[in-house]
Amino acid sequence: MFLRMLFLLFLVVAPLAKAAPECTAPPQLQDNEATHFCMIDAFRVACLTRKGYDVESANWSVPLSAYDECTIRGCEQLMDEVGDLSETLFRMACDVAKVDRSG
Repeated sequence: MFLRMLFLLFLVVAPLAKAAPECTAPPQLQDNEATHFCMIDAFRVACLTRKGYDVESANWSVPLSAYDECTIRGCEQLMDEVGDLSETLFRMACDVAKVDRSG
């Protein structure tokens, strides 16, 4: 299942890899949490790019509503694939009021 998720992530994000900003996970996260944090970030960047936002520049900005929507989609996608997220990862990556933790 995890390999399938990585493959799907590759298919979605690979065309954007040149444009996507590098992900730096917070140091408080464990290795697997850091990997999941960057996967959520990659989903978010892909979502914003599909919506037509330019996230290639160093100082990109988008409406908060679009950022939150793409964050929610990324978190929900990851939860669908791996199940529950750790409390630390959820607080650092998915703590948007509209995310439903029940999956």
